[in-house]
Amino acid sequence: MRPMPLPAGLLATELFREPLVAVINASHPLAEGTEHGLHMAALADEPFVFFPRSYGSGLHAQLLSLARQAGFSPHFAQEAGEAMTIIGLVSAGLGVSVLPASFQRMRIEGVVYRTLLDEGAMSAVWLVQREHAGSAMAKAFAELLTGQAVGQG
Repeated sequence: MRPMPLPAGLLATELFREPLVAVINASHPLAEGTEHGLHMAALADEPFVFFPRSYGSGLHAQLLSLARQAGFSPHFAQEAGEAMTIIGLVSAGLGVSVLPASFQRMRIEGVVYRTLLDEGAMSAVWLVQREHAGSAMAKAFAELLTGQAVGQG
C-alpha cells in the first residue's frame, strides 16, 4: 500500500520509493520543454483528474500536501478509481494528474509524463502486516518481499 496513517496493531515496512510524475495531455503547452521535469506550481491553474479521497491510497493526501507547499489548492474536475481511467481521461483532455512513476509503464497515446521536481515529490510502497505474526504463508510472503526473516510474533 501507499503511505497513510495505520491503525494500532499494524506494522509497515517500506519496500521501495519512487518519484511522482505529472501526467499531462501531449498537446498541452506544459508538455513542451519540460522533458527534464517541472514543479508542482506549474499545475496550479489546471483541472485535476485523480483518485477520490475515499480511495484510501494515501496519494490524495500527498497530492494535497504538495499543492499546498506549491501555494495552491487543486481543483478536482474528475475522479476515477483506476489509474488507467485517470490516464485515459488526461489523454482525452479533461485535466492533468500526478501519479507514481511506475504508472509510466501504461503507455496511452496522447499522454506524457514529467517528473515533479519539488522536494518530497516521492511515493513509497509499504508492506503492511499484523504486529503479531499471522499465518505461515503471510510470514513467508513478507520474508520473500523483504529478504529478511520475520520474527515470531
